[in-house]
Formats: sequence, C-alpha cells, structure tokens
Amino acid sequence: MDSSSPTRSLIEQISSVDLPTTNGSLQPHVRQQLQSLVKKLSFALESPFETLNRLVVLPFQHAVVRVAIDLGLFGYMVEAGETGRTEDEIKSKTGVDAILLPRLLRTLAAIGLLRQLDEQHWVATDLTNVCTNPTIVCGLKFMSDFIGPVFQQLPSSLAKRNYRCPTATQGPLQDAYDTKLAGWEYILDPKFSDLLENCNTFMKGRREGSISWLDFYPFAENVLADAAADPEAVLVVDVGGGLGHGLVEINEKFSQRKGRLILQDHPKTIEQAGIGAGVFELMAHDFFKSQPVHGPKIFLIRQVLHDWPDQECQRILEHLAAAMSPGYSKVLINEFVVADVEASDFITAIDLVMMGMSGGMERTKSQWSNLLASAGLRIEKIWTLDDETESVIEAVLDASSITYGNGKDAMAIKS
Repeated sequence: MDSSSPTRSLIEQISSVDLPTTNGSLQPHVRQQLQSLVKKLSFALESPFETLNRLVVLPFQHAVVRVAIDLGLFGYMVEAGETGRTEDEIKSKTGVDAILLPRLLRTLAAIGLLRQLDEQHWVATDLTNVCTNPTIVCGLKFMSDFIGPVFQQLPSSLAKRNYRCPTATQGPLQDAYDTKLAGWEYILDPKFSDLLENCNTFMKGRREGSISWLDFYPFAENVLADAAADPEAVLVVDVGGGLGHGLVEINEKFSQRKGRLILQDHPKTIEQAGIGAGVFELMAHDFFKSQPVHGPKIFLIRQVLHDWPDQECQRILEHLAAAMSPGYSKVLINEFVVADVEASDFITAIDLVMMGMSGGMERTKSQWSNLLASAGLRIEKIWTLDDETESVIEAVLDASSITYGNGKDAMAIKS
C-alpha cells in the first residue's frame, strides 16, 4: 500500500479528526464524520467477494434478529448481566432445539448482538440491551412484518412499470398486498392494528430519542415575536400531527406563549389522542381537503410530506397556502433535506421505505424548492443541524403567486 492509496488517505483523515466532546460524549457532527470515514475505510478494505458476502447475508441476519425478538431472547440475556447464560439455560427458556439454537446464537454474535465466552456460554453486549428498547423492537417488527414483503416485490414491481417511480396507489406495496389503496390507508385496516401500533410506537420513540427541531430552530424569534397577542388567535396548527407530541413539546418549552394550538389528523388517530392533554384542541381533518383553519401563525407539518409523491404533496400544500394570511402565516416543514453529494445510507434507506410504502420520497433542497413553488410557496430559510436530523424548512407565500379577487381580503393562489 503506497502513500497515495485511498486506504492510507482515509486512515490519515481519521487520525486527524478533532475530537471535541460535550458532557463526555463526542459532538454529533464529529461522530457522524468519523462514522462516514470509518465506513469508507471498511469498504476500501473489502475485497469484491467480501462486499458481495456482506450484501447477501443482510436479509438473513435481519430475519434472525426478528426470531430472537419473538423468543424474548434479548431481554433474557440482559437480565443475566455479565455472567451470561449457558446454551442449556437458553434452550430451557426458549424451547429452541439443541441443533438450531447455536446457529441462531452464532449469527447474533457475528453482528454484535451477543458475545460468545466459550463453546457453551453467551453474554449480552451493549447492543443486546438496545434490542430490548420498545422503540427498537417495534421498529424491527414493523419493518420486518409489513415493509419486508413490500421490498421483496420491489424488483419485479419496478420492472413491470418500466422503472417509473411508484405512485401512492401503484407500486410494490399494492403488488405485495393485492390492494388498490395507498399504504397509509391500507394499514388502517383493523387486521393490521398491531402493526400500526408498532409503527406509532416506533415513530413516537424515534422522535423522543432524537434532537428536537425546537433545539435549533429559533421559534421564539421567528414565531412568537410577531404572533397575534389575542389568546383566541390560532398560533400553531399541527397538520397530520399524530398524537400531538409536537404540540405538547411546544407548550412545555414556551409555556408563556399566547394563542391556540390545534392538532389535525385522521379521525382514528384523533381518537387515540384523547383529550389533547389539556394543551391542544383536537380536529379530525383530511389534509387532502380544504383547510378549515384560516390565518394561523404557523402550519406545522412534520414527517408527513415524505409519505407522498409530489402530486399529492402539492395538493396538501395548496390547501395550506390558501388558508394562510399573507405577510403573517408561515409553513414549517420538519423533514430531511437530502444532501446533494454523499447522502447517508440511513437517509437513502428511509427514502426507499417511503417509496415502497406510498410512493413518497425524501427530498433534496432543490426538490423542496420546486415542490413548494408548485403550491405558491417559497423557502424563506432552511435550518439543518446535521445530515441525519430532520431539518426545518420555513416557507411563506410567494407574492408572485397571489391574486386578489373582488371581495375584501379575497385571495387565491395561482395554479
């Protein structure tokens, strides 16, 4: 390996990374930088055959993790602490036969989810503990049980449609489940109630475990500073806001704020939201129909638009634009902005999940700009913390897209 080789260059780049910490932990952007470099180094060190092997075994490893969840194996191993368990103990607990068990355990150890102490003795790792987290468990179940069959259909589904992007109602999900419904409509079928609960738990936990958009978006300066002082005025409408955790967070961080908070979502979701925790109002609403709330300071829409293709997103945004007050209202979109160069494997994977689920997508800055422009909106500014945290896109009415009618304050958006 000579001094000009890519491998040596990557090693030198890793060695030269500054390592600032916060509360004893690497700062997020440094950790992501190191992860990216280490991943590139790992790829550079692989032979072509090793790369092929890595790709081939991924589905089988995921399947074994799913089996381990069904067996309650991870929790059982974590309970044992540093002493671990023997194969006989694990066999007695799980009922797995003596030939199958070590094959499963070896696979889990190969991906770091267990550690083998000797021929008959196994112990939990830090990653084993992670696999007992309800958010992780529910996410793995949802991806395996509902999304898994969709991606088995992906090659044939794209081929038979001449490699055109799937739509909300024509794609691998429809092929997998023989339905004409969009994915987010199909999963509301009562037969998928457990999977929907897994999905909601995963999304809720992922939001709670990640950095909040309110930690880096200047909400006080950009929203509260010129918001109406009337307590009856609407401050925030959370469009497709799930169970309302976003509004609860706003209320907790800005308890002195004035103005109403309104949660909008599908009627079945609104039923689960209870009474709004005494913080926000509940409103069942289909965001593909006219927006009933006019002139709020903020229409907040978080992790919703990536569920849908551009055509459907344009309809959603046009309804919001038509209900905005020029010079006052804003749309805040909390979603990923895909890097134009070297997008992360996490973002690219989520993009494919959205595509398979409902023809949706993660978008680049230019794609966001074009989408918003199609609905009469323009980007004011984008706040991005790092590549793997959802950005905040602040959008306002595009003055060139507004026309006024004959009536007082009558307004329309040019189509």
